[in-house]
Amino acid sequence: METNPPADVSLPDNIPDVEALVARYDRELQSADAEIARLRSAEDLKKGIFFASEIHAAVQMKNSLTVQRQFAVNRLNRLRMETAPF
Repeated sequence: METNPPADVSLPDNIPDVEALVARYDRELQSADAEIARLRSAEDLKKGIFFASEIHAAVQMKNSLTVQRQFAVNRLNRLRMETAPF
């Protein structure tokens, strides 16, 4: 299984920048969760109001953000491990 980020993604090489990136992904994930919840609550099955494609797109974005966040966390852990004294 490939564990490297996509070629067009470049992660920072210092701990503060990676921490900021992880925090940004956390905020974006919260926003994605809120958007998914908003769309689901706006659906009205009795009136035939559905947002299936919008919900699907939001869930896909959330999944992408989750993976990108994990790459950043992995980088952060590697940087911390490299700078930790033995």
